[in-house]
Amino acid sequence: MKAVKYTQNEANKIDLGTKVIFKYPTPSKLFDIGRMVVDGRNPEDKNKFLLESDCDFVIYVIKGEGKVYAGDETFGVKVNDVVYIPKGNKFATGGKMEYITVDVPAYYPEQSREIE
Repeated sequence: MKAVKYTQNEANKIDLGTKVIFKYPTPSKLFDIGRMVVDGRNPEDKNKFLLESDCDFVIYVIKGEGKVYAGDETFGVKVNDVVYIPKGNKFATGGKMEYITVDVPAYYPEQSREIE
C-alpha cells in the first residue's frame, strides 16, 4: 500500500443538525479519522446517547470548548484535550467545538445506535 493524501472536499459530509461530520476515506479497515463540528448537543435529546459496539475511539479537541458525556463520566473539554471512549460505552457531545476522532477499527454505521 502506498501513502495517500485526502482533502476536505473528499470527505463524506454528514449533517446531523447540531453536529456535522467530515469522514475521510481511509484505505484500511484498521482505523479511520473524522472531523466533527458541534454546535449544541448531539444527540439533541439530553436523555439520549450514542453507543458504538465495535470500535474504540479518541476525541481530540481542536477548537472551542464543550462537554463529552462518556459512560458515567462528564468531561469538560477545551482545545488540546483528548477523551478516550472504549467500545460499548454510551457517549454524547455538547458545546461549540471542533474535534478529530480516530476510530479503531474503522467506524461503520451499522455498529452505532442511539440509546436512552
